[in-house]
Amino acid sequence: MSSVGSPQQAPSVIDGRLRIRLADTMQITDPGGRPLLPGGPRPRALIALLALAPGQRMPRRLLAGLLWSGTEARHGLGRLRDVLHDLRALLSAAGADIIGADQATIWLDPDAVAVEIPVRNPGWPFLPELRGIDPQLDDWLDRAGQGDAANEARPQADRTTPSAPRRTSVLVMPLSNLAGARAGHIDVAATDAILAALSALRSISVLVEMPGRSPPSPDYMLAGNIHLAGQRPQVSLRLVDVAGGGAVVWSSVIAPEETGPSGFAEEVAARACARLEHELLLLEAERATQRPLAEASAQEMVLRVVPDIYRLERDAFERAGKVLVAATRRDPRLASAQAWLAYWNVLMVGQGWAPLEREALAVAGQAAEQAVLLDPRDARGLAIAGHVRGFLHHQIPEALALTRQALEINPALPAAWTFSGMAHAYAGELDTARRHLRRALALLPRNPHAFFTEAGLATVEMLLGNHDAAIGVGRAVLQIQPRFTAALRAQIAALGHLGRAEDARPLVRGLLELDPGFTVARFRSAAPYVRRRDMDHFLRGLRQAGVA
Repeated sequence: MSSVGSPQQAPSVIDGRLRIRLADTMQITDPGGRPLLPGGPRPRALIALLALAPGQRMPRRLLAGLLWSGTEARHGLGRLRDVLHDLRALLSAAGADIIGADQATIWLDPDAVAVEIPVRNPGWPFLPELRGIDPQLDDWLDRAGQGDAANEARPQADRTTPSAPRRTSVLVMPLSNLAGARAGHIDVAATDAILAALSALRSISVLVEMPGRSPPSPDYMLAGNIHLAGQRPQVSLRLVDVAGGGAVVWSSVIAPEETGPSGFAEEVAARACARLEHELLLLEAERATQRPLAEASAQEMVLRVVPDIYRLERDAFERAGKVLVAATRRDPRLASAQAWLAYWNVLMVGQGWAPLEREALAVAGQAAEQAVLLDPRDARGLAIAGHVRGFLHHQIPEALALTRQALEINPALPAAWTFSGMAHAYAGELDTARRHLRRALALLPRNPHAFFTEAGLATVEMLLGNHDAAIGVGRAVLQIQPRFTAALRAQIAALGHLGRAEDARPLVRGLLELDPGFTVARFRSAAPYVRRRDMDHFLRGLRQAGVA
């Protein structure tokens, strides 16, 4: 790598920010306009990748996979470490401490840099000087420019990759203020917050009406009002199926405890976003089943099997896995297919249904990593990748980093709070785990798929020694989903600690029917808990309940 510049001549960046320009060429200049661009393609590529999302913590594995995809992961991580060390040393010598890093992630300090990505002329590639370093990086650069107007104007014949998956369009109407002056301007704040929250969803295209333009033609319309219940404001929302004839397909009343304008608006938006995404997933899954599987797109194939994944009926669950594999083959670049395939393998291993557990572990890891590579801004894919790292591969720091990034991108995603809660539980941070799991349930109550979150909460309560609470939560889970082995394990261990082996006996039989090979020794080797006392507590409860 060539030198960034002489430390004696380099100006300080304290009085201003560095400028990073990403277009047909890459430029880095100090506040005085003098160049600081490092030599070497991979150091430049690393800065470019970080500059595309300043402040976002990029997993080291993701960056290594983009720059050295043809090497083993450990070798790629080693090379990334070397490049990062040299790059930080050279920039620091020039007075430019702009790159932060920890054990699992790397980021660009957003307060130290100003990133410019100008609109390009039609047909111009994005950062052509970085092309050819690695095929995965080339794909990333292609996607980085897809939202650009110039790229959208590129002729269809130039497109060599599959078309982007269809995004369900939702027209968000301004909330009506039925409470009058007593509610202030909370209707405007809540509308803006809902728009911002929904815009973080990769599956939804958010539309608004614009003065002087023809009204959009959405799939759905979200409308509602703010009114008072006593002295407290609350929001009523309804989702209208515009494409299906105007039927109201979902409604909800959201009444946060927070009454301040900012906190109220943010909480309304978070709950609305979580519930709306869930409802749209079910609606689109139902629509996807109307097309024959042989004619379905990869995206439709994924949607139609999501309900079968959550039902945990083994025959349908195993068929869902085959469909997911077929979807990844039909469109290898569909990130959601890779993410759901990873999650399917997590459940397969967790249920004890994987005939070749090592193979399932490898497939889950590969699919999760591919999902993040294909769409690093998809919070669900990041959260699932984090759970794969933690639960299957026992890489807890990476699990924490990935789930943290998922929450930064979309703090209204219940799955991100759930998998973050589980990662903290594995790390022994039980109070944080409980808080994150409860947040997931608060965002999406009465959710038929919440058994996963509630089973995690039962496990955390058991590990905290709150055995009666664990039994109460676990019993509710098993009433909804009696086939979920994680809930059975937590319930059995809690009963064991309370000396209620007789009550645990039918649960142990049920667990062994679902997972005939389950033993305390096998659980010890598979469970990802870092702290010895958490593992010992779990194992002791299982033994006292009569598990061999």
